[in-house]
Amino acid sequence: MRISALPTNPLRRMKALATALAQFQAIATTAPKDSKGNYGSYTSLASVISVAKEASAFGLCHIQTMRPYGDEQGHLLTTTLMHVSGEHLESTIFLPAKSDGRGNHMQALGSALTYARRYALLAIYGLASDDDDGQNSAPAPVAAVKAKAPIAVAEAVAPEQAVEFLDPIRKAEVCAALKASPQKLEILEALKVEFSISSDIVSPSQIVLPAHADFIAARLGG
Repeated sequence: MRISALPTNPLRRMKALATALAQFQAIATTAPKDSKGNYGSYTSLASVISVAKEASAFGLCHIQTMRPYGDEQGHLLTTTLMHVSGEHLESTIFLPAKSDGRGNHMQALGSALTYARRYALLAIYGLASDDDDGQNSAPAPVAAVKAKAPIAVAEAVAPEQAVEFLDPIRKAEVCAALKASPQKLEILEALKVEFSISSDIVSPSQIVLPAHADFIAARLGG
């Protein structure tokens, strides 16, 4: 028996991507069920993309491409998660061709592609589809930030540096106090300037570090 050396794990070299993905996962855990079908509510592709857009605040984005596989046996859908540093991660899923010969082939392919894209995105971003039993205890899914220009990284963090994230309980307290404050917009604008946040709109999803919470609390007088 021949034993070959195992290749080096490429994930060990993705420090920047891992840091950004950790920041995103600290604020986003689920994609809400926003559509209804024959078997009840489900999470649509649009819902997953809406939540995934929040990752752009941390320098992450994705593309999904498809190519034929074999002699009309099916197609391969590749989902690529990319970071502004150039690091990327790929995941590929096989979509079998329609085999029963009935119905519109392209319609069946489109349906399968939408289904596969949805679950591929959930998997690569580490998200879960919101479920009925867990939605009351899980953090509320974040809303997408509508920006007129591309969203840049919310805060530059060197890949080799350890990142300390804001405690979820304190974040909830700070966000609640900020929401109730009549100076909410002024404070968010000051936060944008202080931490060089380049997005047009600053949302609670970008409050991810203790320094952010300290800055807001100081202006709230707390």
